[in-house]
Amino acid sequence: MTLGDTIVARASAPGAGRRAIVRVSGSHCVDALRAVGIDEDSQRAARPAMCAVPVFADAVHRAASTSFPIAVPASRQQHRPQHESRTRLPVLLLTFEQGRSYTGESSAELHLPNCRPLIERLIDCMCALPGVRRAEPGEFTARAYLAGRLTLAQAEGVAAKISAESERQLEAADRLLAGRAGDDYRAWSDEIASLLALVEAGIDFVDQEDVTPIHPAVLHARLESLIASIEPLLGSSPAPDWGAARPLVVLTGPPNAGKSTLFNALLGRTRAVTSPISGTTRDAIIEPLNLHDVAGPSVDLADLPGLDASPAGSLEHAMRQRALDVIARADVVIACDPSGRFDHPSAADTPTLRVRTKADEHLPAPEAGVSVCALDGWHLPSLRRAIAEQCASVRRDDDALLIPRHRQVVVESLACLREASTLARAQPEGGLREAEFISLRLREALDRLGELAGAITPDAIIGRIFATFCIGK
Repeated sequence: MTLGDTIVARASAPGAGRRAIVRVSGSHCVDALRAVGIDEDSQRAARPAMCAVPVFADAVHRAASTSFPIAVPASRQQHRPQHESRTRLPVLLLTFEQGRSYTGESSAELHLPNCRPLIERLIDCMCALPGVRRAEPGEFTARAYLAGRLTLAQAEGVAAKISAESERQLEAADRLLAGRAGDDYRAWSDEIASLLALVEAGIDFVDQEDVTPIHPAVLHARLESLIASIEPLLGSSPAPDWGAARPLVVLTGPPNAGKSTLFNALLGRTRAVTSPISGTTRDAIIEPLNLHDVAGPSVDLADLPGLDASPAGSLEHAMRQRALDVIARADVVIACDPSGRFDHPSAADTPTLRVRTKADEHLPAPEAGVSVCALDGWHLPSLRRAIAEQCASVRRDDDALLIPRHRQVVVESLACLREASTLARAQPEGGLREAEFISLRLREALDRLGELAGAITPDAIIGRIFATFCIGK
């Protein structure tokens, strides 16, 4: 990511619609707009208020004629009458001064008809200038963060809002963007730091007058109150599964059912070892699988050990249990069986695709689903489309008010707080006998939460400790 360049990209979602937005940001913004026919007077006029200005379509056509010879034939340009007036394309221009834009740079937005070839020609015309290029994914928001226009949490909120699939996820993203999540993190950190200071005051200054360590019952009560304020935001779903980036698709079936061969074929490369000997795969192998070629999402594809109905030893039992654990977390199950009987266990209430593997062996199949041959790719496109259709309907009904990364950090911090609370409850009435262990847990909780709220240094803790002294001491 080169920060000195001027970047341009389509800022509105692709697809059908009447209007589209092209966004430009950087020091060459004025030159980029001039390249598509918008002079500086029009750019200045657009700054205080919105106004319609013409973009000369023939300027875009001339710049793009070599890149799009079919869309704009050269002969059409050559035989154009010299006196013919230039075609005017009405657009809405919004310009933003440096320091007052989303990125903090000189920026502009063009709102124009949603015609993909036109938008591409316009962007290509701008990018033909030195120092102007297409934006990388997330680069506008990255520049906003680097310019101090957004906090890191708010930048994450932008991405979370774009990818939200439920009202609860949208609310979690809005809390980040509005700063309410950050307020919570800072309030939690402040309370933990205060408790840590009180506990450490009892360790380091127990022989000093006017320094009273916190009573175990009070410490326990304050920790329980803090825990109770955090828990509602976590929701009820397990932390590792909430809002997972990609749906999990697993290949299941009996040993030697052709799962690993199919796994490699779907990935388009050799990732798993294959062998005619049963039990070659002994652990779950998970790799990303891109289904964009069939209008599907990216998924995590898992190759699992075979589900032997009667495992012989402890290793086979462990392999079977590992497979069942992954199946229980799956969003889509691909049941593989060359015989077509599909009588091995699967996850309850999980969408399942029945795939008859090794179709080249021409075995009789009583209830075959999709028949495939991973060796020559027969029916693999059909299977990819079926996987994409199943995954397109995957929606996680979460009830958490934190985005995934933040939720995981808070869960880890909360575990330390619970341990500290349990230790505080076990202390005698006379004082904290295990203050060092409680202090360690509080410090761990504070360090983990520091990823979201900002780190609180040991010097700050020392300051809080001495703040507990009486004036004049």
